[in-house]
Amino acid sequence: MTRTILAVDCSQREASIVLSRGPLVYARSFEPLKDSTREQFWDVLRELCLEACVEPWELEAVAVAVGPGGFTGLRVSIAFAKAVALAREIPALALGSASVFAASDAARGGRGPWLVALASKSGSAWCARVTRGDDGSFVEEAGAVVDAAAFLPRVSSVTALRGVVLTDEHFDPALTLVAAQTQAMVRVLSVDPCALAALAQQALSRGAESHASALSPIYAREPEAVTKWRELHKPKS
Repeated sequence: MTRTILAVDCSQREASIVLSRGPLVYARSFEPLKDSTREQFWDVLRELCLEACVEPWELEAVAVAVGPGGFTGLRVSIAFAKAVALAREIPALALGSASVFAASDAARGGRGPWLVALASKSGSAWCARVTRGDDGSFVEEAGAVVDAAAFLPRVSSVTALRGVVLTDEHFDPALTLVAAQTQAMVRVLSVDPCALAALAQQALSRGAESHASALSPIYAREPEAVTKWRELHKPKS
């Protein structure tokens, strides 16, 4: 069955917006303009809908990468997905960013398993292992923030199976050294539009939708804005 799905990933520096109609995939990738007074997201989305000849009322589901990732990108994209799902009364699909990165690497020939490692505070990283199921699905294990000592066995287990470590551009040099010591294959993560579209289609076909209100971001580290809010609202002793 042909389903029309909008999928959004704004978790990293380069954002991706994808419209899929069954096997047909229309995509745009862009980096936010620091000196722009206008939010680029809406212009890119409008161009994409025109290219795909899709009107808002034709959408059957909206999928969004929920992180980990950047604070602003996740907040904007998840708020957008919530608004579309609620306004159109269509399913909302939460996609783990680790699964998106693993699926994207697989689309480029990677065989997995994958260890997705995203920079966190003080030389640590948020890590999650992703494997490929017998049905071709991507299975993402629960992620955790680890230091160099805890990172070592995670990398070693993936390397022993000839898997891949996917890292972001802010990855700590100390953790890079740990990966090198295990002779791990390390690649910089990226998003493949067709892989993102396929994950969204698979999630919808499995009935993995969530209510829009349940969508919430996952962060590799607590955002500074949240930390400051907690400090300002600490219970008075």
